[in-house]
Amino acid sequence: MKPKAYLFFILLSFSYFLGSSENYAQSTNLWADSSSQKKNYVMEIWDNSNGLPQNAVFAMKKDKSGFLWVSTEEGLVRLDGISSKVFDRGNYPIMKEQTYYTFYKSENGIWASGDRSIAFLNKSILKVIDCSSISQFSRIRAVFEDQEGRLLIGNSQGEIYRFENEQFVPLEFWKPVVNLEIQDFFQISQSELLVGTTSGLYKINIEKNTTKEVAPSSFSAMKVFGNSNHTYVFSPQEGIFRINEELQLEEAIPIQEVKDIDFNSLTLDTENRIWAGSLEGGLIFIENGEVNRFNYPEMNKYPIRGIIKDGSTLYLGTLGKGLAIVKPARVKQPNFEELQKKNIKALIQGSDSSIWIGTRSDGLFRIVGNKIDSWKEEDGLLTNGITTLATKEDKVYIGSSQGVSILDIGTGKFSAFFTKENGLKNNYVQAVYKDSKNTIWILTRNGGLHYIEENGTIQQADLPAEFERTRFVSILESKNGDMIVGSMSRGVFRIRDGVFIENQPLPLTPSEDIIYCIHEDKDGTLFFGTHGGLIMLRDGQFKSLKKQNGLQTQAVYSFTNDGKNGYWITNNFGAQFFSYQEFNLFKESTDDSFFIGSTLYDQSVGMPNSEANGLIFPAVARDFKGRIWVPTVEGVGIIDPSLQSSLEKEEIVFQWDELQYGDKKETINEEITIPEGIRMFQVSFSLIDFKNPSQYSVFYLIESKSDNWLPLKDQRFLFFNGLKPGNYTLKVKILRYGQQEAIYSLPIRVSASFFETLFFKISLGLAVILLIYLALKFYLGLRLKNQLEAKVSKRTLELSQTNEKLKEAVKEIEKQKEVLHELTWNQSHLLRAPLSKAIGINQLLLNYSKYQKVEKSKEELEQELLSSLKQVDEILKDTFNKSENLKKS
Repeated sequence: MKPKAYLFFILLSFSYFLGSSENYAQSTNLWADSSSQKKNYVMEIWDNSNGLPQNAVFAMKKDKSGFLWVSTEEGLVRLDGISSKVFDRGNYPIMKEQTYYTFYKSENGIWASGDRSIAFLNKSILKVIDCSSISQFSRIRAVFEDQEGRLLIGNSQGEIYRFENEQFVPLEFWKPVVNLEIQDFFQISQSELLVGTTSGLYKINIEKNTTKEVAPSSFSAMKVFGNSNHTYVFSPQEGIFRINEELQLEEAIPIQEVKDIDFNSLTLDTENRIWAGSLEGGLIFIENGEVNRFNYPEMNKYPIRGIIKDGSTLYLGTLGKGLAIVKPARVKQPNFEELQKKNIKALIQGSDSSIWIGTRSDGLFRIVGNKIDSWKEEDGLLTNGITTLATKEDKVYIGSSQGVSILDIGTGKFSAFFTKENGLKNNYVQAVYKDSKNTIWILTRNGGLHYIEENGTIQQADLPAEFERTRFVSILESKNGDMIVGSMSRGVFRIRDGVFIENQPLPLTPSEDIIYCIHEDKDGTLFFGTHGGLIMLRDGQFKSLKKQNGLQTQAVYSFTNDGKNGYWITNNFGAQFFSYQEFNLFKESTDDSFFIGSTLYDQSVGMPNSEANGLIFPAVARDFKGRIWVPTVEGVGIIDPSLQSSLEKEEIVFQWDELQYGDKKETINEEITIPEGIRMFQVSFSLIDFKNPSQYSVFYLIESKSDNWLPLKDQRFLFFNGLKPGNYTLKVKILRYGQQEAIYSLPIRVSASFFETLFFKISLGLAVILLIYLALKFYLGLRLKNQLEAKVSKRTLELSQTNEKLKEAVKEIEKQKEVLHELTWNQSHLLRAPLSKAIGINQLLLNYSKYQKVEKSKEELEQELLSSLKQVDEILKDTFNKSENLKKS
């Protein structure tokens, strides 16, 4: 790149990107410089490894909803900043072909043109028109839609058609006198269009039905671009021309200066500057008639076919590299080659505003304004590996694995050293720290808890014997003057006036019990960044914030209050921000499953590497301007929390996307209805943000089923299975930078099949009741029948038994009758004689006077009568006794 062109581009174009941001004690212009790694931009690549079906991009446009559409050889792709959705013939059979080459954006959406069809895009593919009848021997080249929704379609045979009432009608007043191909439509007024062709530039009026030649057939108008006030046309033979209000062509750039331009990529930004891609690779930038060229190192000479300049974001569609999104870095990096790709350890700011930076193996650095100094072993440093830093007055204490080096800031020379030979218990120094009394504390492995007295001698704090070999790693002076010391595996120590006060274990497993940092808030609540999450100690009670509660990782290397918006922690995934609002909710919550909203700052927003460094002290540095310096394994990231105030004002672009069930997909508008019988379906939505999609925390709930907000993390869809028929409301809550921004609601009606309707349920209930009644009746009838049969059987048996008894009784009676008859017969014969005798004697006595010849006297006859009666009495008694005996038997 020519020095003049590069300087111009840096000062003008990229100053626009960076705005008026401060330079963080370095050069103000940190952008694309192919000669070094210095940059303050972020490039995000979308290719076939992370969302695109193929790496050749033919066209790009943003639709009415805010989605970015990209055309590739293997289908259309819709991007929202964090995810992609591929539209191809396999997923969307409505498509007539796989590849679309040009986009035209109307007020309603995007028209994509392929060889044989055109498709209308807005959130999804809403309509596809088969154009094979007008492209049998040609290809579709251009599409235009007027305000009434009427379409004009041009093809490579030079024909223009209206599409009316689902039919193609030739434009009757379009009658070119030469053979040509339609290349482009460009609207200049409500009813007027410029038509770019391979043989001339024309103006047509679709209301007056007129055609006018603007440039002769010798002029090849391959691309018409710009806006209503600044309209340009490109000819591959002559260059770029501006079209003035009288439709006259004024040369802007001769073809000799832009022979390598890819005319498909020509575009005009909001500052009326021309952008284009070079066929040889790189970008072409034109302003005020001056052509400048530059190349991003990441693009590696890939041709750029499509460009969109949207505010401070640049979208580059390439042939072979996919889509590149270039945006200003929100995390800056110091503009010093010495710090690029270095493994950064402890950082601290001195009282003179200088920044001291330790590295893993490259020694010590000091930044003062635009100058950087360094010290290594050859300069007197004990070792090039720095673990901790502290400053006191005009001295810097540099801790390492070999002891402490003391640097005199004024002279730049090392004035003293502390090692095992002169007082340290162990040479491996974990932390050096200056308290409010200007006392320097030195923490080492194997039980070394030291402090330096005024006379420069080292003293060790008295510790119980059980802690003699404890590894101390972090330290903080509390508001009451006590020294709070964090250890590895032995919890927290409290030291007062150099004397051990107490040791308090943390509720962690042995592998998690590493206290990387300590923080005390204004209420006296202590926070410990550990290998097992963030531990809060308040009023003697512990509370944990872990990965399941919203931390990116279990390890918390640093904890910093920015004094403006909230708290920052660093971990293996970058820097994570929590607003005061969200953090206070965590502090007061009693729910162990509480999920905290946060924003992640990683490589996608400019961190040199997403892995911050831990087990160093201090693990971040907050400078006097409030900026947070974060050490990573590949350089320093600088975060300015004050920038969030403006970022929070940006509009959230939320879109309900698609309902999917079975093999059917439907675009979501205001509500959705699930057909009867469907119990498995998916609802998707999008948060459209190409600048910092990781700034959001998303939660959802299903109203009428639960009142608990559940986190979604990076997921942008919800899957439902077994939702009962009825009316529901799906709610999505969006938190940006940890602060609640909006809640979006979607009514969902799950239709009931006939078998799930109230009528069917009532009918089924009645039928069940009737069935139960009939079953009960049958059962009771059967039971009664069985009971009656049992009774009848029992009675029959009893009757049978009784009948047998009766038969026996009858037989017995017959027998007794015979006996009685015999008895009666016998007794009657026995009675007849004495009774006849007695009757005769009684007659004789009554008529005694008539019988003269009676030989016996009356007294004798009376005596015989009495004897006969006694005989009868004896017979009767005997009969009675026999009958009694017969009765008993």
